[in-house]
Amino acid sequence: MTKGVQTNLGAADLFSAANLVSLGRVVLAPIILLLLAAETREALYAAFAIACMAGVSDIADGYLARRQGSASGYGRYVDGACDAIFNLAVFLGFLATGWMPVLLFTLVYFAEIVVPYLGAFSKQIGHPFDVRWSAKVKTTVHPIAQIVLIGSALVGSGVTPDPLIAAFAFGVAVIASIAYVVDHAAYAIRHVAISDRAA
Repeated sequence: MTKGVQTNLGAADLFSAANLVSLGRVVLAPIILLLLAAETREALYAAFAIACMAGVSDIADGYLARRQGSASGYGRYVDGACDAIFNLAVFLGFLATGWMPVLLFTLVYFAEIVVPYLGAFSKQIGHPFDVRWSAKVKTTVHPIAQIVLIGSALVGSGVTPDPLIAAFAFGVAVIASIAYVVDHAAYAIRHVAISDRAA
């Protein structure tokens, strides 16, 4: 058994309180996308509130899982999938409004596509990913960057963020995504080398 992960899982584990909190972010995803695309100040206030709610829920689901002793393989994948879906919706909203350049959007979501494949490969060679430091950094940085960007747009009288703040927030988000890929790729490559030496 993998340390800290339950292996005998059922429907009750899938629909635990922690996972239901995570799934709430999937419900919020299309709403925040539409709000951002509306490009009105009223919609931005609502989007800001939703972004804050999503950030709090990402903390709450982990807390609930640990408190209730329901941390599981399901929870890890549900939380990660819900994060990816919500963040995709927000960044698509930023893309639709012209806040986020296509290149930066591509770099951020390159990580979301590549790392799961690296994870499947690493598991295939007998070294599944543990919870990597880069994943924790990315899941912390992305929500903060989103909240800062929307908040920056609300500080002024218009509906666009301050250019310097936007450049900084997007830059940090992209760096976190690149670190996420490099860290997981290095882990997989390192264990391929170990496996080759052991063969």
